[in-house]
Amino acid sequence: MVKALLLLIPPGRTVSYKVLADLLKISPRLIGRLMSLNDEPIIIPCHRVIRSDGRIGGYSLKGGAKFKVKLLLWEGVKIKSNRRIDEKYMLNMEEFMKAF
Repeated sequence: MVKALLLLIPPGRTVSYKVLADLLKISPRLIGRLMSLNDEPIIIPCHRVIRSDGRIGGYSLKGGAKFKVKLLLWEGVKIKSNRRIDEKYMLNMEEFMKAF
C-alpha cells in the first residue's frame, strides 16, 4: 500500500512522512522505516517523502540525503538556503488526496 501511495506523488512535489502515516493510521517513524526498506528507490519515488517541517530526511541509496537533494532538484523542487523544501512543493493531506 505504501509503495502505491508513493507512485501518486507527482514529480516536483513532496509529501511528508506524517501525511502518509495519517492516511494509513500508522506512525511516521514506521513510514520512514518502510522507506529505508524500499528496494527500488528510483522507481518507487521515496525521495519525494520528507519531514513535516520541510527538512529532507534520510535516503537509503548511496550518497544518502545529498543524493535525495539532487533527485529533488532535478525534478524542479526548490530547496531553501536552510536546507528545507519550499512549502509550495509540499502536498498537504487535502492536495495529496486529490491524487486518488
